Amino acid sequence: MTKISNQKKTLSLLLSGKHPKYQKFAGKHVMIVDDMIVPLKEGREARDQFTNLKEKFGQSPILMFVPRKDISYILYAVC
Repeated sequence: MTKISNQKKTLSLLLSGKHPKYQKFAGKHVMIVDDMIVPLKEGREARDQFTNLKEKFGQSPILMFVPRKDISYILYAVC
């Protein structure tokens, strides 16, 4: 399986709540690179963390929020 398809599979499992580590990351921002899930740090540390993962794996991590099942979310886009 390629790195991109690993990322998509991990992303899909997290969004559906079926990933084994879902409970650990529910309600948090994370980065997904290959099939690894990394909790997002705050501020400049997050930028450095992103850069380090990009250099280490040779691809940009996917940034995402893992929704909790017990809360409804409203998505709002400003164009």
